[in-house]
Amino acid sequence: MNAISKIHDSDRYARCIQTSKRVRWDIDKDVIRGRRFDTNHKFLPDGLALADAFTTLSADEKRFVSQIQGRTYANVFGLVERFINAKVLELSEDHWFGDQVALEALVRFSDEELKHQALFRRVDAMVGDILPGGYRFDIDHNSVAHAVLGKSTWAVLALTLDIELFTQLHYRQSIDPDPQLSELFKDVFLFHW
Repeated sequence: MNAISKIHDSDRYARCIQTSKRVRWDIDKDVIRGRRFDTNHKFLPDGLALADAFTTLSADEKRFVSQIQGRTYANVFGLVERFINAKVLELSEDHWFGDQVALEALVRFSDEELKHQALFRRVDAMVGDILPGGYRFDIDHNSVAHAVLGKSTWAVLALTLDIELFTQLHYRQSIDPDPQLSELFKDVFLFHW
């Protein structure tokens, strides 16, 4: 029975590797593509920014709020990637001297999570170049990661799944359909998904 289960698991990991190779993307070539963020566009859609609740703000001020919130939204995802990657690397230990197909699949997953972190650091720097100074995201990524990783593996994996699902939901329902949103911001979250 275990041999059948292991073959099945190995096949699932092999399919993950094939998919990883097929959908591989590059930050500069596929996402940024020489573009810059433009302050004439919103970064976060109204459904997520809730800028309409600020009834005393002008349209320009609401767009600015969406840009600040979009930068924060990206920074939160960069923070989350820290603990996801650490958990994946921890799980890979079970395969270091065993199923090398499983190890490759987990290493590829880890590589994607590292790329996501780099993407969100890049977004923060690019947005910082065009918005006024003074913005701070003072949350210590490592402290949050340590707190989350202090929970059970299943709790961390459940949280990770929840984050992955709402990322897709936010993109499909709020980010992609908004024609006033920065195309570059849309692409960041399309490729992150």
